[in-house]
Amino acid sequence: MRLKSYKKILEDNGESMENQEKKAVLAVSFGTSFKETREKALDVIEKDIREAFPGYEFCRAYTSPTVRRILQQRDGICVDDVAGALDRLWKEGYQKVVAQATHVIRGFEYNRMKDTLEGYRGRFDRLSYGGPLLAGEEDYRKVVRILGRELGPYRGPGTALVFMGHGTGHEANASYAKLQQAFMEEGFEDCLVGTVEASPTLENMMKQVRSRRSRKVVLTPFLVVAGDHAHKDMAGGGEGSWKSRFLRSGYEVECVMRGLGEYAGIRQIYVGHGKEAEKEAENV
Repeated sequence: MRLKSYKKILEDNGESMENQEKKAVLAVSFGTSFKETREKALDVIEKDIREAFPGYEFCRAYTSPTVRRILQQRDGICVDDVAGALDRLWKEGYQKVVAQATHVIRGFEYNRMKDTLEGYRGRFDRLSYGGPLLAGEEDYRKVVRILGRELGPYRGPGTALVFMGHGTGHEANASYAKLQQAFMEEGFEDCLVGTVEASPTLENMMKQVRSRRSRKVVLTPFLVVAGDHAHKDMAGGGEGSWKSRFLRSGYEVECVMRGLGEYAGIRQIYVGHGKEAEKEAENV
């Protein structure tokens, strides 16, 4: 049975929608339990999204049950999941919802968010959602130019700049190879892209660094937040961390602990996707 929209309820009661439409923008993230990195990355992405949507109620959702549980139990912070946020917006009478994800690629997490949103489409008059960071071909070039510029001070002769992405078993893992190609095409041959949970692997990165005859390796996360993976898998003191492996191989190693959300240019790509989704909603 199709749920009656708020607009239809108003029309049935003889009321006009003029000046009564309630709009909300929903920022959807995996989330992080690291307070400092959340403030530096996710919170500022949300701030930029909020400012780009005047007249919209702002709300957030985290897709990770583990992160939400930790925040609730440890910090007393309650964050909705996507379904919970949409339920609340529907019950409060919102008719238009624009959702913007802070995911990097169209992998499992992004698709789960999309499926949840689609399940609520009948409850709102207009519901749309923006793509992840690497949503279209031009996004790759934008990201490469931003990171090449922002990390310029760390680049130089004899230095390899290695990005650690997450990686996934989803076919969207090919995005990392496309990003590597974009770095090469834009003239950033010293920038290498690996993943912690898929391919290219750390072994691939070490082989490429050796072939470049690099003396120094700069490690930085290709992750929205410099959270658990960045602190442990990339820069941790354990034997298996990327930092430890490169050190044992004789390289000088420096870690740049900045998540993608800390770069203003990256944040504006997310905002741009959200504005595209807003236009899409206007045409419904």
